[in-house]
Amino acid sequence: MKNKSGFILIVLLCVGFAVAGEKEQPYKSLIDNSPFLTPAFKARLGKHDTSSLKFIGYTQIGTVWHFALIDKKSGKMHWAKIGEDYEGIKIESFDEKTRSIHLTVADIPYDLTLAKE
Repeated sequence: MKNKSGFILIVLLCVGFAVAGEKEQPYKSLIDNSPFLTPAFKARLGKHDTSSLKFIGYTQIGTVWHFALIDKKSGKMHWAKIGEDYEGIKIESFDEKTRSIHLTVADIPYDLTLAKE
């Protein structure tokens, strides 16, 4: 009988600590906790999909380049500068000759060329 009550006490303590831990850290995503997914894959599952991004224009004001990006899914457009971070999207460089920008989305590099319309 003594062993059974000791086991029940241990189970109750473990459950109590688990419940207390949930209050500090609410449920975490299965993706965040998955040991099978690489960090690069998790980043690709992030907020932005580069297939929905379109580079639609650019201009230079003084010495600063400004680039127009549109999210085709939401229809939102944003003007960005080199080095500026906007919702995980950061333009790293611009090649005026090829009219393309090098950007990172959640720290994953991509290249976009100016859309022809």
